[in-house]
Amino acid sequence: MSRFDDMVNGLRDEMDIPENVWRGYVQTLAELPEKGGNRGIMKNYDKNYGKSYGKNQKGGRRRKSSAGMAYLRAAALILISVMVLGTGVYAAEKYFGILDFLRESGNEETVPFVEAEDLIVSAPEQEKEEITEGMLADYTVKEAMCDSDSIYVVLEARAKEGGRYFFIPEDAIAEDPISDWGMEEGISAGEYAASRNLEIVHVNAGIQNMEDLGIAVSAIYFQSVSDDVMDIMIECGKNVKEKTLDVVCTGIVWDESMESMDDVLRTEIRFTLTDISDAVSEAYVPAGSAEIPGTSAVIERAEVTQTKLGTYLEIVYKDESEDWQQMPCFRLAGAAAGEEHQVRIASGTEMLGNGENLWKLSLTKTELGDTIELEAYNAETKEVYGTFELMRQ
Repeated sequence: MSRFDDMVNGLRDEMDIPENVWRGYVQTLAELPEKGGNRGIMKNYDKNYGKSYGKNQKGGRRRKSSAGMAYLRAAALILISVMVLGTGVYAAEKYFGILDFLRESGNEETVPFVEAEDLIVSAPEQEKEEITEGMLADYTVKEAMCDSDSIYVVLEARAKEGGRYFFIPEDAIAEDPISDWGMEEGISAGEYAASRNLEIVHVNAGIQNMEDLGIAVSAIYFQSVSDDVMDIMIECGKNVKEKTLDVVCTGIVWDESMESMDDVLRTEIRFTLTDISDAVSEAYVPAGSAEIPGTSAVIERAEVTQTKLGTYLEIVYKDESEDWQQMPCFRLAGAAAGEEHQVRIASGTEMLGNGENLWKLSLTKTELGDTIELEAYNAETKEVYGTFELMRQ
């Protein structure tokens, strides 16, 4: 058994992991391709999550890797992110700012850029603390933005000692082309590092206090600025509606010599983020039968929230069985499943108590109309349970 297997088996014994985060982790593992395929976590990332990843061209959301090794490494990296950062998905993007990340990832039509620009905070006041000794990189929050249902943060990881390291994303391997995170040369990370006598170091960042902010999953994007400077954007949905948010980010550094989670180097950054956007919500209820075949779940209601940044759909369903293998996931069906209603991120299931559960989708900015057609499905088996119509009240 590998050291990563040992870490997985002891994960819940060693840490108090929120149920919604653990469920996201379990579903991520369940949806990882058995023979390679998409690497990275995906959290949500359609690991339940409604998004389509796997593009290999520059600017694509995800890289593909070879069979076998990629699958095992993905599982190990999901573990690192769950334990240190919360669950996340990895993607390579070009960076200049939040809007550039969104534009280069194909979201130019997803978020209204003019409205979003008014919500961005540059270099927010922040407090840093190095949690471990020997931290190799300085982490700085460069930009942040939020509305009632989402958070975006861009951090910079910069080596303290220049000219020694080559920073690559946490889920990358030496065989990956450096063009995956915005560099132009058509060679692998290992070849590039060897040609410059640099040591490969893995970096990543995430939001630490996910439970406090009602975050189940987050998407993470990377862009190389120079050999030892990496910019990282975090995109996530949230359920906490307060206007003022205390955000705790964690930056991590690790290399192949590290044997356990205790070896991972960590920095914490704390800052306050204020929601200055407006939000309007509308309620929807099932138009017919709300029982989901093959499960114990019953759809109770849904809510659509419109903000400057996007459209958010929350589905509340009742399921007292607590059988996670049968619990449904949801996505738009019919015409609403088209590009005009693209899912940006899905949250995984949040257990509200008393048998109620919440599933949330972050959509492109759009009007859904008087009715919504939902498809309920099993994230692990891919079985479609049924299609349901909800009407605006």
